[in-house]
Amino acid sequence: MAATIDSVRITDVFLRDGLQAVGRLPSAAAFGTQTKLDLFRDLVAAGVPEIEVTSFVRPDVIPILADAEAVAAAALAESGDVVLRALVPNLKGAERALNTGIRKVAALLAVSPTYQRLNSRMSVEAGLDGIRDIVKRAAPDGVAVAASLAISFICPYEGVIPEPRILEMVGRLVEMGVSEISLADSVGLAWPDLVKERLEAVRCAAPQVIFGLHLHNLGGVALANAFAALEVGVRNFDGAIGGVGSGIAMPVESLDLGNVATEDLNYMFTQGGFTTGIDQAAISELGARAKMMAGGGGSHAAHFQSLDRFLAQSRQALPLLENAPPGEGPTKVASPEWRRSR
Repeated sequence: MAATIDSVRITDVFLRDGLQAVGRLPSAAAFGTQTKLDLFRDLVAAGVPEIEVTSFVRPDVIPILADAEAVAAAALAESGDVVLRALVPNLKGAERALNTGIRKVAALLAVSPTYQRLNSRMSVEAGLDGIRDIVKRAAPDGVAVAASLAISFICPYEGVIPEPRILEMVGRLVEMGVSEISLADSVGLAWPDLVKERLEAVRCAAPQVIFGLHLHNLGGVALANAFAALEVGVRNFDGAIGGVGSGIAMPVESLDLGNVATEDLNYMFTQGGFTTGIDQAAISELGARAKMMAGGGGSHAAHFQSLDRFLAQSRQALPLLENAPPGEGPTKVASPEWRRSR
């Protein structure tokens, strides 16, 4: 999908970020390689333009992603025009990704020194050195390197991250040749004004960079944050079907407070007149399936799917509701048990 002022690009990260959270739960057993590829095919069929298919991390650290090579290779064979992205934690991970033929990798750096240490057992400076190595390795092969700045807003241990620190990290990444940077609300406690201020600052400091936003939803305002970013010109967003996800070094663990749902983002953007290329009913059905398989998630659109479908179902139930006695709600009236009793 060609980017225009009226188009928004949503990257789905369930197969990496969502499964990373599921991997610590009993439901992880449901997500074998074939199931992942089935979900990938359904994401493609729904029109998702970019998919983060896996992460090339150590299998002993995140066992559910131990099949990264197999998933990436199979996905590449069927991807068509869809952009495939893989998260790489270090140069070794980048080497593994490049060996599969992946054409875009995402390097992760936590802006918070505390979170960076807990998440990767290294300092921020060491993390920057690692990204520099990844960029150098990827350049000869023409592989794009995007950077994700985790903890760009709130750290669960250090509090609000100072804006100058974000600007410094962006400047260092630009010096390395990184031209796509995502600010991540990894905790999910940012608010619209903070998001708007940060994104305005980095876009002013580095206008040549494509900035995106990776949102979690602990505070319940991820969609409001996405809308705030939209207002300042950001057009790249990450989401995960089902609203499934979590952070590794988080003091709060819950799939229901994970990534903002791809289907919720898509609903907000498309109803607001933006083009995404994603079919709302299809992505909502997929979100509902992912949420059920994972055993949790924060999706809203998974319940009503799309405006057209919601209205159709409501109108179908209208005759029953009009003849129902006071106090008989729509859920009860529409149920097979209620109908059989009449």
